[in-house]
This record gives sequence, structure tokens and C-alpha cells, in this order.
Amino acid sequence: MTMNYQDTYYDHFSKRSTKTPPQFKEDQNYLMRFHAPLSSYTFENNNLTIIYFKNGVGELRWKNKRVEIKGERFIITNPSLGWEYINSKAKPIDVLSLVINEKFRKQFHFFKTSSSLRQLDDPWGEDAPASFFLEKPLISSYYKSGQLLQRIHQLSSDSMFQFTSPKELAIDVLTSIYQDQYHGYALASRVQAKKPSTQLETFKRLLIAYEYIYDNINNPITLEELSNVSSLSKFHLYNSFKNVYGQTPHQYINRLKVAKAKECIQRGENSIGEIANQFGFNDISVFSKVFKKICGKPPSHYLN
Repeated sequence: MTMNYQDTYYDHFSKRSTKTPPQFKEDQNYLMRFHAPLSSYTFENNNLTIIYFKNGVGELRWKNKRVEIKGERFIITNPSLGWEYINSKAKPIDVLSLVINEKFRKQFHFFKTSSSLRQLDDPWGEDAPASFFLEKPLISSYYKSGQLLQRIHQLSSDSMFQFTSPKELAIDVLTSIYQDQYHGYALASRVQAKKPSTQLETFKRLLIAYEYIYDNINNPITLEELSNVSSLSKFHLYNSFKNVYGQTPHQYINRLKVAKAKECIQRGENSIGEIANQFGFNDISVFSKVFKKICGKPPSHYLN
């Protein structure tokens, strides 16, 4: 038996379902699941909110910016004066969302940043987070926190899911998101820029190039393409990408192609020539040279 969220807004914290979107209260936590048409929604003075879009499209609007969201993306919104979701065609969206109130967020931040001794001395301590999240739609399958949200969404359809602890799930999600965030900030700090805001903006644009590479890994990808999609000059892109990821874009692309090609070879899906062609290598000898340079052994070594 499965749980049905069709045209229903279900909160796993309160175990309540409604036919209309609930108005979130600042002092409450929510773990929402729904699959319903939603033309608009406003969350004034919002808490930390994590939204995973399984299917559907829409636009999130803040006072000074707006971003488009589509299926298999997730976004984290920082506590602020509020945001608005707009779905102009009012098409159904399949969503898992987690809303964390300030008290829970501060307690979690205290746990993540305090020593074990301090936590023993003050078990209910709170600490206001100074950091903030990149309010950018991210492709779920490319990030650990996104993959976790995908798994929770999948599990939420099982009837047994109602017996899970939403607070424990919230801790798991926050832990994963904080890990991704700290990793992201560490990468952003490698960008050659004096201002942290410039480092973060450059890193956001590098993430666009990073996701473009994964989305188009079966095709030839040029530096000019990455420059265009990320709105960075090819010189700025090359230098920043190399500093952040430790490889040039071309090296990163080849390593990713070879890693995926190696998986295909080990699964015995196609011939080596077909797999080489699948990842944009028209010349099998060139593919073999690149493969051996990266893996240390020729493609034939990995045949079952």
C-alpha cells in the first residue's frame, strides 16, 4: 500500500492533510509532500526552506531576484523577509519540502559547531548561523543532499513512511546540506578574488558550467560553450575552474568521460568502439590513449 499525495498537502510533522496549501507558522517545522496544481504561494518572513521538485516548473521570487525551477532540482532558501512561488500555467508539481524553524536551526548549528564538552555542558544550546546557502536551483543527482532528498521523496510513497520520525529526517537533511555547503564554501575560497561575495558569485557560475558538463557528457564540450552558459569569459572560466577543481575544464571533462566509459565497459553494454563513440571519441585510438593515460590501463583490461 502506498501513500497518495494527489491533490493533497500532507505534513509529516503534524500528520495532517489538507486540500489547500497550509500557511506556515514561524515557530513550526514542516515536512510537506504534495502533488497538485499550485499557481502561487507566498511565505512571508520565511524560515530556512528546502524544496525538492520531483516534477513541475515554476519561479521563486524574492525582493531583488528570481530563479526558475524545474523537475529533479532542489533549492535552499535562507530565512528572509519572504519569497513567492509563481506557476503561471498552474500545472501540477510533485514536491517534497522541509521547513525548519529558527529554534531548531540554531540548535542544529550549535551541535555542528560546538565541541563535545560544550555540548555536554549545554545540551540545549543554540547558536545563530552566520553562513548562508546559495539560493540556486541545483540538479539533485549531482549533490549528496539532493540525492538524499530524492531517496526521501521515493520512500515517502510507502505507507510505512508515516511511522518515520520527521525530526530525524530533518537532522539527516540538514547534516547533508551543511556538508555540501561547507564543501562549496571551501571550493569558493579557491577563487582568486578579494571579496567573498565575488568568490561566491564566481562559484555560482562555475556550478552552472559543472552541471552543463554532466548534462552533456556524451557530446563534445568546448571552452566557448562553458563560457557562454556560465557568463564568464573563457579566461576567467579556465583560471577559476582550474583553481577550484584542480583541473582544467578539458581535463575534468576527459576524466569524467573516461570514468563513465569505464563503467559501461565493465557492464559489457557495448563494444569498446561503440562506447568510445558514445562519449564523443570518433577515433578509438585516441580514446584508448586518453583512457590509458587516466586509468593506467587500456580499455580492454576492464572487459568482463
